[in-house]
Amino acid sequence: MQVRVFSLSLLMAAVFCSVLFAGSVVRADDASTLREAQAALDKADYDQAVRILKPLVDSGNAEALYVMGRLILDGKGVKKNNTRAAEFFRLAAEKGDVSAMNSWATSLVTGDGVPRNFHEAARWFRKAAEQGLAMAQFNLGYLYAYGKGVPKDESAAIDWYTRAANQGLATAQYSLGWTYMNAKGENQSDTKAAHWFEKAAEQDNVKAQNNLAYMYAEGRGYAQDPAKAVQWYTRAAEQGYAEAQYNLGYMYEQGRGTSQDYTQAVDWYRKAAEQNEPAAQYSLGLMYEQGTGVPRNLTEANRWYQLAAKNGDPDAKAALRTIKTPAPAPAKAAASPTKQTREKKKQ
Repeated sequence: MQVRVFSLSLLMAAVFCSVLFAGSVVRADDASTLREAQAALDKADYDQAVRILKPLVDSGNAEALYVMGRLILDGKGVKKNNTRAAEFFRLAAEKGDVSAMNSWATSLVTGDGVPRNFHEAARWFRKAAEQGLAMAQFNLGYLYAYGKGVPKDESAAIDWYTRAANQGLATAQYSLGWTYMNAKGENQSDTKAAHWFEKAAEQDNVKAQNNLAYMYAEGRGYAQDPAKAVQWYTRAAEQGYAEAQYNLGYMYEQGRGTSQDYTQAVDWYRKAAEQNEPAAQYSLGLMYEQGTGVPRNLTEANRWYQLAAKNGDPDAKAALRTIKTPAPAPAKAAASPTKQTREKKKQ
């Protein structure tokens, strides 16, 4: 079973509009100007927003500096420049803007525009997290989870994830569930994992939907319920999440939680395979080799095995050593004995 950790790119998950103008106390006249800028942003008139913000930026207003940094980072209304954006975030952070603290720390983690410095990033995430910013709480938890800039500490990660999750941040809810599911010792709890996966899944977090389905399929944290597993796999698969598409194909192939349907299995395997999901590429190759859900086609089987093997699937590498050269198709196989032993994927 493959379990994948999420990458540092998740640290950039802050939503642009959700963190604008939320960082510090401003004078009444500055607040009026900021409202004008927000109105321009709401209309996606970025050029106008930049013009409105410039006098405040020149005067050193913390929120204006932060918002200008976001615009520069995204290349909206002004030329994209990661180094300049990071400098604006730093200036705003030093003036006390909480959202800027999170963005400056994120720049330090990703190395966008500045040298990477996890230790300094942790310091700024903590400043924002202690003031209640959910995204900073999540990011600080992430650093503790993986020992980046701070000592690796699963309990501290859980603490900060929980603070962010309790504020409704879906990314933190998913990460908290993932940590509980995979923890060692006293922190391990399938019940808590399932609870937080469900919270995030209800907000359409596809990774949480995939893992919630896995919990139902395997009876972890809930009573085993393959039909509910299919429902959650479907929700994630329909949003284009490759691992859920593979898992849904598996459920259709095996007839778990739904009627056995090889055609549907092939369709979902193909969707995932086209996104370079190696397990799906192998499974699709096997369906072609055995003529299950599709006419038998050893050329296609070999093509998908090759792709899966290139992407690291061990079963595909073994299949390439045994697959025969194309020959007349035999009678259609009733099922896929090899696939019955392959496990669903969780992330």
